[in-house]
Amino acid sequence: MNVENVRNLLPNECIEDFDNIVNGVVLGASNHIQMIINMYVQIAKENDKENTLYRIEKVGTFFKETRGKSSYAIINALKDVEKRINSSKKENIFEAVSKAKNAYFEQNDKNIKNIILYTERLIGNHQSVLLFDYSSTVEKAICALKNKIDVYIPESRVIAGGFPYAKKITESGHQVHFIADAAMLSIIDKVDLVFIGAETFYPDGTAFNTVGSDILAELCLNHNVPYYVLTPLLKCDIRALYGIFKDTLETDLKNKIGKDWPEDLREKVDFKSIELVGVDSKFITGYITEQGIIRPSDLFSMVEKEESI
Repeated sequence: MNVENVRNLLPNECIEDFDNIVNGVVLGASNHIQMIINMYVQIAKENDKENTLYRIEKVGTFFKETRGKSSYAIINALKDVEKRINSSKKENIFEAVSKAKNAYFEQNDKNIKNIILYTERLIGNHQSVLLFDYSSTVEKAICALKNKIDVYIPESRVIAGGFPYAKKITESGHQVHFIADAAMLSIIDKVDLVFIGAETFYPDGTAFNTVGSDILAELCLNHNVPYYVLTPLLKCDIRALYGIFKDTLETDLKNKIGKDWPEDLREKVDFKSIELVGVDSKFITGYITEQGIIRPSDLFSMVEKEESI
């Protein structure tokens, strides 16, 4: 289904969230999961059981086939909630969807609390960290720190993935240093630890994140700066075990970095860019997950195989 057809299936209360996901106004896979599942609840609130299940299936499929291309967590989370809904014994579909939502987020909250705890222990007495590209998980972990530190945030121009950090991290009392992504080399020796989130990761330890994450990984290796990925295990794309790999994702930056160009020049220039890159496990010090701080080589034993592909 195209964007407008899916949009027309949603209650009015959901339209803003839908548009914010599709247009990239709100970033972060965890944020998007919450927004989509809330759409499920609103659909159930306004429709009978048959209509609700139809609309949830269509909306879920749309986001799995679009947003799920970059973040497999979207696919895993929506599958989990849909499975809970379909197996519910409740006759009232609104109650069934609400119960599925609450069960999912109860477990997710426990997972995030563990990640926050392990991150705080890891940072310990370190005084400075660098965060590349927005991740709601990384944001929560840094904002929860009791000790106040220097936080370096390079702006990722492909999706403006640095700016969303600034407000909450500043409000939490940390000193924010906001720099251009091209300036990472100039400050890397001032940084004790680097953290990124992940749109997705493979069981072999390859992490997928916004372009620039790979450059930063090389800098960290050459300058002996530990490079950590904060992510729930939910984000593992297990399909790689079966030879199914992610497509290369490109984006057109014409309306982002070319928005102030003269129109006649802008139309003659190709603004296509890779959006998502894989960071090889050899660059990654560890994954901070709900199960602990895990070496990339140990991830395989921590994830569950899917029943079907």
